[in-house]
Amino acid sequence: MKKFLLISVILIVICITAGYFALQREALPSPELASKPQVATPILTPTTTPPVTPKTAITQKQSLVESLPLAQAAQTAAAHYEYSISLPPYSQPLGKGDFDRLNPNHFYAVEMPIEENNEQVSLSLNQYRFVHPATIEISLSGSQFSNATATILDLTSQQTLSTARLKESDGIWLGSVDGETTWPQELNVVVRAKPSSAKAVALTASIRYYQPSATLLAIAKPYPKQADLIIPLQLEVKQSGTYRIRANLFTPDGTPISHLIEKQKLSEGKQVFNLKAHQSVLAPFSAKSGPSQFTLKTFVIERMSPMPGELAQFGDSKITEYHITDFYFDALEKRPYQPSTAERQRLGYLQKMAGK
Repeated sequence: MKKFLLISVILIVICITAGYFALQREALPSPELASKPQVATPILTPTTTPPVTPKTAITQKQSLVESLPLAQAAQTAAAHYEYSISLPPYSQPLGKGDFDRLNPNHFYAVEMPIEENNEQVSLSLNQYRFVHPATIEISLSGSQFSNATATILDLTSQQTLSTARLKESDGIWLGSVDGETTWPQELNVVVRAKPSSAKAVALTASIRYYQPSATLLAIAKPYPKQADLIIPLQLEVKQSGTYRIRANLFTPDGTPISHLIEKQKLSEGKQVFNLKAHQSVLAPFSAKSGPSQFTLKTFVIERMSPMPGELAQFGDSKITEYHITDFYFDALEKRPYQPSTAERQRLGYLQKMAGK
């Protein structure tokens, strides 16, 4: 929905601006006419022109829109949106280039240049989002250090929660810190180190540390339902609310197939949460005869924020990956995904903007 609104706003602004300049360009005299002296022309009897009716006005307006430079951009946006809604939002195709989906908890290294010796120091963590009792693993590289220390700080109060000395191993300084149940969600990891040929440096990384709101305990046997493969997740919910769970489906050799995502309201206690894989994304990777095999992993369990100002919560999983070994693709109905009424209305709006 956000992508659709952004595309619509951009196209409206651009088309209005382009139309304005197109009309202004028609109203201005050409340079040749402006430079020549005006010569009196004989008075001619005006020819009869057809009256401007509402129908002809609409036709002229459509011709103007189609002639605008951005009309093609509008058509491209409409075609892109039409393709996107032809795919089920709960089972999107996944490729090797979809880094963020394949690595949803990736930590991007913090880097700092050292002017004295033209080196660049790099601070890396094993992940960005931690769920207790996960351990924070710290790595510092890029220079020869004499010592290095990591400090965990409360982001709000700047209170020190824990410290650890890093130790050198093959030129990389490593350390770890075990989390506590009393820690707040928003933390800073500050690493101070002394390069051998430069002044001391301090690098800061912001992370999140959660107490688990739910835990994935097991996965029941998947089963077909119409055009979808249903994958039942069994959870222990500690905090009720609306949950969004994501996971990635792969072939046995690790080729990405589909990014699965669903929302569902869950109450406290043992609950079942269904992920779905649509037949359209499974078809290219399914066996023509006999059972197909897939692997489900990269679980992200999120309790969504119930109101502005309240942070989302995250859960953990006792399962690293789940192997589907006896799925028969023939059991699924071979019908395409049908976009919702709202999606079709948005597509019609974009197509209208494109002059279709």
